[in-house]
This record gives sequence, C-alpha cells and structure tokens, in this order.
Amino acid sequence: MSLPPKVLSKGSSPRLGPPRNTVVSLLRNTPSWVAVEGEALQSSLAQDELRSLAESMTSEEWVSWLRLIFGEDIPRTAYQRLRAEVLNGSLPSPRLVIVHEELNGHSAAYHGQSRSILVSRALVLRARQDNEEAWKLLVCLTEEFGHHLDHLLRTHYAAVGGDAHLDEGARLAYALIDFGYDRGQQRREFARYIQAESPVALEVEFGGMTAAVRRFVSAPEQWDDGRAGGLEYFGAGRGSERPGSFGHESIEDALQEAGFSRQARTAVYFGNWLRDHSQLVDPKLVRKKGAPVTTGLSRESITRIVEVMAREKFSNEDLSNTSSFRVDIQRLGVYRNEEHIDNPNGITDARAIDPAFRGACRTEELAVNSLRMKNFIRSGGVAGGRPPRAHRVRDGESLDSIARAHGLTWQELARYNFGTDVKDEVSRQLATKVGCRKKTFDGRSYIFTSQDSPGLIQIPGVSGSPAQEASYSAFHYMSTQLRIAVKHGRSTDGYRHFGHALHTLEDFFSHTNFVELMLIQLGAWVEPWVPTQGAKAGNAAALTLTSGQFGGLDTLASLTLGIAESMQKEQECIAGEMKSGTRIALILLEDQGYTEIRDAMGGLLERLHDLEKSYPTLATLSCETVGLALRALKALLGGIIHSVASALDDAQTAFLSDPSSTNPTHTQLAKDHDDHPLHSLAANLAAGAVLDVGKVIQRAWSGRATADEVVLTASRYVLHPALIDPKGSAGWMRDHVQVWIPGHRAAITRLGSKSWMTEWTKQSSQRLQTMMKRAHRLMKQGGR
Repeated sequence: MSLPPKVLSKGSSPRLGPPRNTVVSLLRNTPSWVAVEGEALQSSLAQDELRSLAESMTSEEWVSWLRLIFGEDIPRTAYQRLRAEVLNGSLPSPRLVIVHEELNGHSAAYHGQSRSILVSRALVLRARQDNEEAWKLLVCLTEEFGHHLDHLLRTHYAAVGGDAHLDEGARLAYALIDFGYDRGQQRREFARYIQAESPVALEVEFGGMTAAVRRFVSAPEQWDDGRAGGLEYFGAGRGSERPGSFGHESIEDALQEAGFSRQARTAVYFGNWLRDHSQLVDPKLVRKKGAPVTTGLSRESITRIVEVMAREKFSNEDLSNTSSFRVDIQRLGVYRNEEHIDNPNGITDARAIDPAFRGACRTEELAVNSLRMKNFIRSGGVAGGRPPRAHRVRDGESLDSIARAHGLTWQELARYNFGTDVKDEVSRQLATKVGCRKKTFDGRSYIFTSQDSPGLIQIPGVSGSPAQEASYSAFHYMSTQLRIAVKHGRSTDGYRHFGHALHTLEDFFSHTNFVELMLIQLGAWVEPWVPTQGAKAGNAAALTLTSGQFGGLDTLASLTLGIAESMQKEQECIAGEMKSGTRIALILLEDQGYTEIRDAMGGLLERLHDLEKSYPTLATLSCETVGLALRALKALLGGIIHSVASALDDAQTAFLSDPSSTNPTHTQLAKDHDDHPLHSLAANLAAGAVLDVGKVIQRAWSGRATADEVVLTASRYVLHPALIDPKGSAGWMRDHVQVWIPGHRAAITRLGSKSWMTEWTKQSSQRLQTMMKRAHRLMKQGGR
C-alpha cells in the first residue's frame, strides 16, 4: 500500500473548530462542549490510508471488506458511491474540534449531525510529549473517522439509518493501524496541532504500535459500541481513560466485559500466572532426590522461589494476606507440555526425577487426526454433531437440491452462504462468489456445473458435544480445569482453575500455527510452518495444525536467567529491607548446602532491619557475603541456561533442513514476542475467545448453564480454521481476520515469502545467542 509523503493532502484546508470560545449544543438534550479558542487540529491520515486501500482493491473486494466493518444492512450502491468519492477526493471530511473537557469521561467522540470529531485538549497536549498518548490520539482520530464513515453510509449515501452492530470505528482503526509500518518507517507524522498560527507536528514511533493495538482496538473493544445522545465515544467508557484506568491488552480486561470484578480478574490471572511459572519446574533444572546438589535444584526450593515471586507480583492485592495467592507444590505443579499446547516431540521420560513429570512422547501424540490437527492438541471430535464443510458443486445440482440433501431449505442455505435469501441477490452472488455460468430455463437463477470456479458451497455444521479426549491432550487438560472451575463456583479456587484453563486457551493462538492457517483459509498466503502439500490460498484444509517443540525449555531459560541476574543487582542491598532477590538467594543457599551462611545471613536480615537502618554497612556486608556464596550457583544456573539455549538453536537448524517436518520449534512458531508480525492479531483472537468463554462460565456459576456448555463453547475455538463455522459463535474470528488483511498486505507478503522461515529463525537465533552470552557471563562470575 502506498502512502502520501505528508499527512495533509496537497491543497487540503485545515479542519478547524468554532473560531471562538463558544458553548456548542447542536441538538436539544444532547451533550454540549466548549471549543478551545485559537487552536486547531489537522489530519487526513485515516482518509489517505482509506484511499490507498480503495486503490488496491477491486469494487467487489471493497464492498465485501466494508460489509464486514459496517454491516450487511447498507446497500452495496452506498459502498460503491463511498469508494468513488474516496478515489476522486470528494469524500465529505469531518471537522476536527479541540474541546476543553473530556466528554463524559471520554477523550474523543463523534457528533453525527455536525459531522464533527471532538478531541479533548488534554489528550492533544499529552500526545506532544508521550508516544503512548500520541498513539492514543492517532487511534482516537481513526476510530472517530470510522464513526463518520458509518454516519455517511447510513444517512448520506443511503437512508437506512441506525448504527453498525459492533463498534465500526474500532474495527476500522484495527484494519488501518499499521500506518506505514511495513514500509520500513520508524516514525510517522499523523497530525498537526496549530496554536497561535504555529503548527506543531504530532508523530508516533512504531515501537509502541503493538501496545496501542492491544490497548485501544482489541477484539472486546470492537464489540463494545459506546454512545450516548448524539455522540459516539472513543473507547467503551471504562473510567476517565487516564493512564492506568483502562486498557485492553490482557486477559483481565477481556473478562471485565464478562462481568468479572477487578478482584476476580486478579484471582483468575493468578491461576494463569501459576501455569506460566510452573515451567521453572522442569527436568533440566530439578534435582532428583538424593542426587548431588551440583546437578540442579530441588523441586521444593523452586516452589519456594516462585512463592517469593508471587508475593512481589500480587503484593498490592486485597487478598495477599490470605491463602488466596499462596504457592505450594500442588498449586504450582511441574512443567507439562499439554498445559501450554507445546509439541511433545523429543520429550523423554523424566519420572525418575519426580513422579509428577510425564513419560516419553508417544507416536500417537504426534499423529494427525480427522480434526486436521495433531492429537496432542485435541484428539477427539464432536459426538453427535457435524463440522461445517465446503461442498464442491457437480453437474445438475442446484442450491435447492444441495439444501434438501442436508436437511435444509434453500433459503437457509442461501442465508448461511450469502447473508440473504432475496433471489436476485442470491443469483448475483452465485455468479460472483461460486462462479456459476449456466442459467436456469427462466434465466433468473443458476444450475451448478463441475466447471464452476471456485464452485464451493459452504454446508453448515451441526452442534454436538466434545467426544472423549485422550488424557495427554491439551484440550483434555483445559476442559478438566473448566469443569473444576464450574464446580467451585465464584471462589478463589474456582477463579484459579478458570485461570489454568484460560492459560491453555490463550496459548492455542500464540503457540500454534492457527493464525497462519486462518490467513491462508481466507485467501492470504503465509508460511504455515508445515509441508504445504499442494495447498493454496483460500483452502487450508490440507495443512496440519501443530505447535512448536521445546516450548518449556524456551521459557525455562528466560525465567531462570531473569532470576539469576536479579540476585546480583546493587539495589538489592538496601538497608532495612529484604528484597526478592535476596530472599531467593537465601533459598538457593539453603538448597545448595550453604546452611551456615544462610542461617547467619537470614537471621541478620530478618531480625536486624532496624539496626541496619542505623548502620547501613551491615546491609551491604550481608549482600556481599551472600553474593560471594552465590558464585557457585551462578555457574550452575548459567551452565543450564547455556545448554538449553544451545539445544534450542540446534533444533531450529534441524527443522529448516528437513522440509517434511511438522515439528518446528516453539521459538520459531510462537507469537509471544511483540516483534512478531502476527503477535497482535493472535492476542486479539485470544482476548475474544476468553471473553466468550468468560460469559458462559458466569452463566454456569449463576445456574443458567452447565459445565458441558462451558466446555462446548471453548471447543469451538480449538479447531482447525477450515472447520470453524462462519455463522457459529466462533465465526467472528473469520470476520476479524478479514478486516485485518487489507491493511497488512506488506506484512502478509513478507510472511508468505520463501525466505520468511529462514529470516525469522535467524532473528530467533540472535535472541538465543544473546541469552547464551548472558549465561556465559554468569558462568564466568561463578568461576572467579
């Protein structure tokens, strides 16, 4: 997508607010606002981006894309008129008005009758100084421009009235959010703030783009259309929108939409957090009972370390003084690949170290099943149901005959495929979408032939219940935790087990190639990380859904490195305080047999805090003594980290050399890092799935749904993209990704190139090399 070099189109005029400090109330009983005198905001970035997209699309592609954002109820002629005026530069532009105060707690709003975008002055001023606030202003302007387009489509280009079902502004902002990122720019001017005739350029740095996407235009944000009177607001109205009072980047935020209080969300997140940190309890780090201390750490010591980390993480919570956030052997558990949807290929039997570890990977776990995924993800299908599928039309068939063969009327099948049962519109879409050419005798409809291209009619699925799952599968673990959560109800135990389940659900989107396969299914070819087997854009059914191997080792290395380095920070030596690093150091000293030093240092730190405040040298001396004893531990931990990182790097190279492999590494496939081009897309899909399951479990806790219904809701997300029902409860994901695609063509081209796997693996290797260098420094410090 090409972009103009400047934000303001050549010859465009400033879009100013009222010229004087005037109270504006354009409608009776609607909110009023005070425009700021002598100040103005100029920006045409959203309009320019929209024009670039219009130039890159055919008329049919344009209409299909905008219908996903603004709705099927707007006539196609309105979308076509909009395109024409976008391309010829005659699109009516909104006025930009800077106002003195926030609008009912919102930073921006759109007023339809005056076609005005209202922006609070405070946000504009913050955007001059802070990149995060600049991103917020940019998203504000784009989202309200989306509200402006919806207003034009419904009142100017057509007369349907009403409002899009979802927040059309947030959906448009999500589609356009890259704003030049894929063209190699580091910064982008997006507006000009004019004060006393002196323009100030407002810019964003692209390093903050991922956070802006997750914070302001996540999937839940797109579902919540905040409006009152004649205004459509930016954001769903969670507080004042000042820093810290809102954000949609985490699981807790998604659950807020499902009625979870802050305290409940924190309790849920604790369960999620435990699963993350259970990856420290790995056979690579755990010492077998009775083995020499130089071979690792005891499971009990690692658990105590995580308990220290939990105290620090949740120290400000109301429940922190109770057992709610306690970490023990049972709650933390050990690393199990199924909890994180990690590929078990290469896992060996570690039960001799601790019975809680799993046995060696079995061949059946890696087998591909009828769900087109590997058994270790989900092994059972749906009992008593039928997944949706694509039917290839044959000579002599008609829409009516196909419908009757599947127990449907032609109207039901038409609505499922085309969103309408109006005959003329159905006939048009049979020609444009199915590729029909042979007309019926009366010339009003079509008869299918085997030459029709693409020649596909989508057959809806039939709901059932999840079939029996193998005990090793990730879906078995997740469904078990959901059932336990339902049983315990709205309690700390119920919330914790719900968090366990959500951890696995979220990892489905970030640890597997689901997002890649969804893009391919929707016509955007990207590297699927499995053999292509002749698959092409528009049909991902032949591609295997899988995840990366050695995921636990990747996390183990990162967490262990962080712990080891935290113990040598100078800020740990603060008189009268025992920092987390010091507590962890004392646990490690005890684990490694330095009991005398541990007792002496622990006693000093526990009993003499007041004395240390008077004699700070004591605190420094204690830290130095602990550091002296920890040198051997640094060598131990550094050696483990170095070994793990080296093994991961070797595994990545081996995968690239085997084109038939369906077992990439976690480091290659995972989208956990925000520098991955699909990171934000995966996070948004996960947030939407979490919200859906959160709503159903709330009903179950109120006695209005069963545990089976909660599990069934989750099961609709843990599917191959080719099997997701476009009209089902998880069908929104298809629309969400389709909205994302047009604004990210450059990223898709990069992800679809033959060199992408090598390029990304090289970046992953660089991260691992950095990790090994840091580990080597620890080993050298330990050897002094």
